[in-house]
Amino acid sequence: MPPSRTYLFLLIAIFFAVSGCEGGLEPPPPEPEPTGAISGTVIYTGDWPPADQFRELIFVPLTFTPTDFTQILGEFIRGNLRSSDRLQTFVDSEEFFVGELDNGVYVYNIIANQFGPNALSDWRPLGVYEENDGLIMIEGDTVEVTIYVDFDNLPPFPPEQ
Repeated sequence: MPPSRTYLFLLIAIFFAVSGCEGGLEPPPPEPEPTGAISGTVIYTGDWPPADQFRELIFVPLTFTPTDFTQILGEFIRGNLRSSDRLQTFVDSEEFFVGELDNGVYVYNIIANQFGPNALSDWRPLGVYEENDGLIMIEGDTVEVTIYVDFDNLPPFPPEQ
């Protein structure tokens, strides 16, 4: 190969090497934490039902849309479900927290109420998270949400799809 072509190829190779470099040997971005959390506020409006209809009141984030509460309880029994601590009744609002949630999308996020003695079937949603199309994305962080419970307009269950 004549010397002029060698220099031309060398110049082209140097040009591509220099133009492809955007910052040297930077470390890759950090991986997100393997779990995150949901911190939120529930706001109640309307008249509370009688006290005997509140055996349990909790916030439950779900990665699926259930067709009945036995699906939710099954996930809870298998250890695949986390919930908030018990929420207070007969208050205007309250804060809740659920930690150590696997990263992912939570598609059905509710204030759940056990209204009767049967822990396997006496459940209903009182409020459903509706912002962001109801989706909560956990990526190793803490997501803040607000859920509204309107006792005069409770959500349907199973949810309309």
